Amino acid sequence: MKRKILGALALLFVTVTVATAVVAYDWERAVSLYKQGQFKAAIEEFKKVVSEFPNHADSWKFIGLAHYQLQEYGEAMPALQKAIELKTAEGKTDPDLLLALSRVQIGLKKYDESLPFLEALAKQKPDLASNHYMLGVAYANLNRSDDSIASFRTAVKLQPDDADAWQFLSIQLFRLGRLDEAAASLRKGLAVAPKRAEMLALLAETLMRRAAEEPNETKSAAQYDEAIRAATSLRQVREDAASLELLGRTQLAAKKYAAAEASLQRAVTLSSPPSAALYFNLGLAQAQLKYWQKASETLSEADRLNPGDVNTLYYLGFVHENLRRFPQALDAYTRAWEAGGRTNADLKASIDRVAPFAKAP
Repeated sequence: MKRKILGALALLFVTVTVATAVVAYDWERAVSLYKQGQFKAAIEEFKKVVSEFPNHADSWKFIGLAHYQLQEYGEAMPALQKAIELKTAEGKTDPDLLLALSRVQIGLKKYDESLPFLEALAKQKPDLASNHYMLGVAYANLNRSDDSIASFRTAVKLQPDDADAWQFLSIQLFRLGRLDEAAASLRKGLAVAPKRAEMLALLAETLMRRAAEEPNETKSAAQYDEAIRAATSLRQVREDAASLELLGRTQLAAKKYAAAEASLQRAVTLSSPPSAALYFNLGLAQAQLKYWQKASETLSEADRLNPGDVNTLYYLGFVHENLRRFPQALDAYTRAWEAGGRTNADLKASIDRVAPFAKAP
């Protein structure tokens, strides 16, 4: 940099010598501050450089990068754009600048604007996994699922230990209902990062859905068992209400009602406040165990939080019927019948079954 500045100001030798020494010192100090992670101080030093040499592209680049590191994306954008304009005028390209600018645009959720830069980067450096990963992120947020999947697949092929790429690939496959592929991707991602909570949760959800649609009972049971193992691993990583609720739902789906009731009861204890869905699942587990009184109280709470839910009302009626509380059972079945549009044959049969008992003196 010193040679460039001296060449530009050769006619003012004395002045240039002093100015160069100051600018060189500022530049070195600015770079040092940036490397130390003192980004705000680095920005101030780089600004001193561009105040004297406004066309110094690398200073603008570092100003933009420092703002990016501080997640000040709005301030980073113009500095990076200025650096690119100056580099382009000099006939130069800088892949690092393109990557930084595209990441800033993603930070600002300007995915469509980031796309040209990311596509250019992927072509310029096709063997760099991070370029394909960032391109996949942009495609995913633009709902270009197939393009996103292709980019993430390239990223994990180039860098098989990239847990983030495996996770995002799995999410895209899950959203498209490609459950077997999603599960396979999640297993590979978890081999890299076995304690990644997000992937453990998604694997449990994926396997539950896959098991529910699997006609072969043996295969379905194996998928439920794997879902429980994934949810159990998640609970070991992060024992909170959400993890326990997920574990309870997998156990409930696998018809392991006692285990499900224990997990869901613990989830209720940790929730603040518990949701209607959590109360419903707990009440369903209690009903399957014939804990009629507990189920009545739990499902009543679910109904209070989410009145008019057909499933809640149906099971609440079923529980009341088993408690021989026929007026309450009739009320719950009737409300479910009304909420369901008066078309459910099972509900109509339940109403007809309990009505004589409810009306008996």
